[in-house]
Formats: sequence, structure tokens, C-alpha cells
Amino acid sequence: MAKKEYLMGNEAMGRGAVEAGVKVAAGYPGTPASEVLEYASKYPDVHVEWCINEKVALEITMGASLCYTRAMAVMKHNGTNVALDFLMHLNYTGVRGGLVLISGDDPGGISSQNEEDSRIITHLDAHLPVFDPWCPQEAKDMVKAAFKLSEKTELCFVVRPVMRVCHARSPVKLEEIATSSKEPFFEDDRSRFIMSAVREPKAGGVLRPVLRHKWLNEKQMELLQIMADSPFNHEEEGEGSIGLVTCGIGYAYVKEAEEILGKKFPILKLGTLPLPRDKVVKFAGKFDKLVVYEDSEAVVEGLIKELLYDEGIKVAVVGRSGFLPKEGELLTTVVLKSLATLYPELEKLIPETASLDIKIPIRTRTQCIGCAYRSLLHALKLVARKTHGVVAGDIGCYDAGSFLPLELQSTIYCMGSSIPIATGIAYSGSKQPVFAIIGDSTFFHNGVLGLLNAIHNAVDMVVIVCDNRTTAMTGFQPHPGSDTDIGGKPVIAIDIAKLVTAAGATSARVVNPYDIPEVMKALNKAAKEKGVSVIVASSPCYLLARRTGDICFTPRKVSLDPDRCNGCKICIDYFGCPAIRFADEKATIDQATCVECGMCVYVCKRGAIT
Repeated sequence: MAKKEYLMGNEAMGRGAVEAGVKVAAGYPGTPASEVLEYASKYPDVHVEWCINEKVALEITMGASLCYTRAMAVMKHNGTNVALDFLMHLNYTGVRGGLVLISGDDPGGISSQNEEDSRIITHLDAHLPVFDPWCPQEAKDMVKAAFKLSEKTELCFVVRPVMRVCHARSPVKLEEIATSSKEPFFEDDRSRFIMSAVREPKAGGVLRPVLRHKWLNEKQMELLQIMADSPFNHEEEGEGSIGLVTCGIGYAYVKEAEEILGKKFPILKLGTLPLPRDKVVKFAGKFDKLVVYEDSEAVVEGLIKELLYDEGIKVAVVGRSGFLPKEGELLTTVVLKSLATLYPELEKLIPETASLDIKIPIRTRTQCIGCAYRSLLHALKLVARKTHGVVAGDIGCYDAGSFLPLELQSTIYCMGSSIPIATGIAYSGSKQPVFAIIGDSTFFHNGVLGLLNAIHNAVDMVVIVCDNRTTAMTGFQPHPGSDTDIGGKPVIAIDIAKLVTAAGATSARVVNPYDIPEVMKALNKAAKEKGVSVIVASSPCYLLARRTGDICFTPRKVSLDPDRCNGCKICIDYFGCPAIRFADEKATIDQATCVECGMCVYVCKRGAIT
């Protein structure tokens, strides 16, 4: 009997890759997919690496695949965009060793800037096969199957789990780890792996991109047959005149709704792209209406409509295009509401949501107590307000500075966009000073290019790099500025100040972000300089530093004199440390949560905090 272990969905996918014999795994950390590589890193026979960005990760794994080695790239949906340029080439060349791309989606934008559906670019655009799991066990099974099918078809297979699958936990069956005696070997095939607009004499002078595109299109028929026989698609009998089509996590929500309602519906459970055409046609032929439950765009809904139109089958197909909400997570409550719309008699079976007698305040984004970014952002806010400057923000813990009470950053888009946006603001002719703030991991990921461009063009701006020596926001993964890798092995840490100095920055000042006067002095000087001035705010993440004793401040017990406090609320409304409370028109220090960093002493100009 196979052993079972209680695993997170991400861990299950990592286990699936290990069981399949993966030898190289690479990615860039990003919720909801980070733990896949963390799990795989426990196995010494697998080379696991956090890369500088997702494009590099996919390129590394493709290199391994070219040597007939099984490899896996892991990222979130935003990162798949970063890797898209390379993805739209490897789909033409195909692969050798099994290559699996795990692209974790985040319906509802719970920990992301958007809720993009990566099925659109990976399947509809890149024409790659996609598996869409509904639970941790299926996610593991799909990863294992994907490696085998990748080698069979010579195509990269995509596994697209959504956040609720990535972070769900359930018993998962553990199986034997595959072993391989095949020696890695690179074999030249220049007509296939050199993607260039040259003509192929053996193909009658057809341009190579056209020839490889033809190869990819011909592969689609093979994929259709594979998915037609896939165990990840099946039909379930039930009562009712409407067929429910469930995709990925949508299956879990519909099954939960069935349990709540005590009713069994006819279901077509789909987990693959391409769709199993015959199964869809057969199922659709039984009903006048189909409802497609999927997260988050109407991808399968649209494909089913096209298929049924081509087959001449007149069945109404509804789903995310309007019948269900077009945005946000699907969720069981959404499914229940939709079923009550289809079958009004079910309304009375839906449990009422208990109302709360208390009003729960909406939690705002903020830094941890003791975080060096709070003092850095406070200093930057004082300088930016004084100079009427504009602050372009980026992705990371420091982006909480764009919300109350700081309200500092004026823009946040995607990884590395702060410096180019600041460049554009400078180019606009605005007379306002321009600041760009970016984290260390984000800087290495996609910020260096924008910085080089700004330095090359002598743009007048100040770039603040928040260097806490880890990728803190997604779980403390290392990056090129860290001195250890994912397994704790010593590696070369890239010095940001030396890097920007070598690139030609006007200045590169390294400051201790806990020292507010020092940071303000550096910012004021930088704001008056021509060209790109860089400030590196260097201090380890407090959450990690307190475990290692690497804290960059001398702990000092702070107290508040109520007689000196005039209730100005600067410490609350301008600084915003959660350890400072306000009651009876006076500020107070919550000693239970205060970490004794002492930053608030500088903030209180009345001397009430000492």
C-alpha cells in the first residue's frame, strides 16, 4: 500500500516532479507557487535554483532539456509574462528531455497586482498543452504525467494551478522516485534549435520560423488524441436539465456545492487543454444549456462555444462571460448562487451566512514592526514632500508605503517598472524631482536594465534600492545579492553599490535605513545632483535578523510621557508603527509588540517618546 503524506498543493507538485525523475528545477519566487521549489530542494539529486528572473529560469531548464534531462521551471502568472519571449520560441523548437512549466495563477489578485489567466498565453497564444488541477493529489499526478508526455510529444507541458490548489492541503499518495541511467548529452541540430529567419533548403526555401510554426500546428492533432484519452477528464451522471462543465478548481467548488445542497448534478470534469473534443460534444448533446465553471477568464467557455458551433450543435453555453462574475475568484458561494438562479427551488437549501454584530475594520498593508523600510519610507516621505517630488514604486514589502498612513509611492505596476516610469516622468518636462524606489530582489530581477538605460541617458533622478538581503515578501528566498543559495551553500553576493558605480551612476551612497537623519541627509544630497544618484538602504530583514542576531540597531526600551504628548498623531498618521496606539487623545506604546528599534524617538519632535 502506497504511503500517504499530508501535503500542500505546491509540495505535491514538487513531489510529483521528484518522482518523475526531474534533475534540474529553477524559478523565481512568487506567491502562490514558491513552495514547489522549496520542496524539491530537499532532494540532493535535484539541482534546484532560485534565478534572477523567470526568463532566465526557463532558459536554464530548457538547456537541461536539450541534454535529454528532465527539468522544471516554476513561477507565478506575472512571471510567465516575463518568460513569454523565450516561451514563444521553445514552443517552435520543442524539447528533448521532459520539460514542465508550472505557472501558478492568482484569481482574485489575493497576492498579486492582477488576476491574469495564464492559460491565455500558454495555450491560446503559445499553443502548448496545459493541465489544470483541482486538488493537490491531481496536481501531483498531472506533473508526473506532464514529464512523460513532454518527452513523447517533444513539447513543453504547462501545469497551471490556481492559488487555492497551491495552498490547499490534503493526503497525497507518495510513490517511488524514478531513476534513470541515461547520460546527459548535447546533440547538435542547428536547423531546429537556432531560431533565426533563414531559409531552409531542405524545405524548399521556407523560412525557418514558418517551418517550425507548421511543426507546432501539426503537433496539435497529437495533443488532441492524448487529451481525448486523458484520465483527467471524465463525466459524472446527475439530475437536472443543465450540464455543468467544471475546469480545475471549479470542480472542487461544484462538488462542495453538491454536498451542501444534497443534490447530484450532471458534470463534465475537464482538466486539460486542448479539450477532449468527443467528450465535450457527447456531453453537450444531452442538454440545452451548459454552465462552465472556471477561474478566472472565459477560456474554456469560449473554446466550447467554438467547438459546438463547428459541430453544428445548438446549445447555450454560459459562464464567466456574463452569467458568472467576470472578475474575482469563483468560490463555492458563487457556484451556489448560480445554481439557485438555474434552479430557484434550491434557494431555500443554501445556508444563510451568519451576520456579525461587530464591524471588522479593513486591514491595511503595512511593514512589520521593526522593519527598516518604515524608517526609510518615513525619511523619503519627508524629503519628497519638502521638494514636491514624485515617487515611482515597485513590487516588494516596501510597496506598503503607498497606502495609509504613508501614502508615498504614486505608481506601482510590475517588477522593475519603477525606474523606467521615473525616467518617463523626468522626460515629460515636469520640474518635480523624481525618485524611484525598488527592492534588492526586484532590482536584480528586472530593475538593472531600467537603471542602465537611465544612467546611459543621464536622467536626473534618485534611485533608492531597499537592500534587506532576501526576497522577504514571498518567504525569504535568496537572490543574487544573498551570500547563500536555496540549500544554504555559500555563493557570491553581488554588491549593489559596486554594480551601480561600475555602471556609471553619479553617486552610490550606502546608508543604514534605521538612521533617519542619515537617510534624509543622503536623499537631500542626491536630489540636488545631476544624472542618476543611487542610495542603497542596506540592512537585513528584521524577521530574519532577529533569529541570527544580525540586527542593525541597538535595542532601546522606549516609553511615552503622556504629559508631553499633545495628541498630534504624527507617530500614528505619518509614521504608522503598529506598536504605537492612540487612546484618550494620547499616544501609547504597546510594549507587548514593540521590538525596541527606537525609530519612533526621532519621529516624535515633542520628545514625548524617549
